[in-house]
This record gives sequence, structure tokens and C-alpha cells, in this order.
Amino acid sequence: MPKTIRELADEFGVSKQAVRKKLDANFRVKYVQTVPRSGVQTLVVSDSGYLLLKQHFDGGNSQKLGEKKFTSNTGNMSINTIELLNQQLAIKDTQIKEKDEQLKSMQKLLDQSQQLQLMAEKKIEEFKSITLKKDDFTPSNPESEDNTSNTKNAWWHFW
Repeated sequence: MPKTIRELADEFGVSKQAVRKKLDANFRVKYVQTVPRSGVQTLVVSDSGYLLLKQHFDGGNSQKLGEKKFTSNTGNMSINTIELLNQQLAIKDTQIKEKDEQLKSMQKLLDQSQQLQLMAEKKIEEFKSITLKKDDFTPSNPESEDNTSNTKNAWWHFW
């Protein structure tokens, strides 16, 4: 019985887009038909096309749920390959732990830096307030203010 693209995708455990990619022009001419289903024109794949798609999607690149079989493009994975992958995983785990420690130390240094910056800003504010208080207590001399105004206007005389 012919099957729709959705039915094929569900059966093979792939997306509809993956099934559509396999339906090239030659495949469509030979194995795909348009039939009305529920008043809508629907693409269906014939039984022989279904067998070809099943052969492709059930090929060496899938793994069924619940099975202990490991498959890849090259066939079954050996125990040595699995051990190698486990070793690499352990190495990656230690690297992640080291990175976590580095992040903790960097965070601690950042906190210390922010505290020092805050303390420096407080000291600057204290210094400014002290200098402002000193300026308030210094007696003002009207003659010195006139001299400074003359020198401010005379800067261009030096050129």
C-alpha cells in the first residue's frame, strides 16, 4: 500500500525534510504519485519506492532505541573505540573541572579589584572634601585675584 511522506518519516524515525531530500526527480518519476486523500492532493510513494527508502534509512547510519548495537558508517564499533571515547570523555571532564576552578579564582580576583576600586574612589572623595574645606578656610586676597585675571587674559602674549 502506498505511503505518504509523513508516514514514511514516522516509520523511519527521521524528519519529513530528510525523506523529501531523497525524493529527487528520477525517484519521483518512477515511484511517487499524486493521489487525492480527503479532498487534498497528496504525494504517496509506491511499495517499491518504499523498499528503496527503507533500505537507505535503515542502512549503517542508524541506531534503534533499546538495542545495544553501536553502528556507524564503518560498521560496528569495537571495544577499543568505546574505551578511547571514554578516556577522551574523562579528559574533557578534568579540563572542565580545571576551567571551573579558574573561573572561581577569576571571580575572586574581580571581586577584590572592585573592592579596591571602591576604596580608591572613597579616598579620592575624602581628599576632595578635605581640599574644599582648606580652600574655604584660606583668606582671599582681592589683589591676587586681579593679578590672576590679568595673567589669564595675557596668555597670547607669549607667542
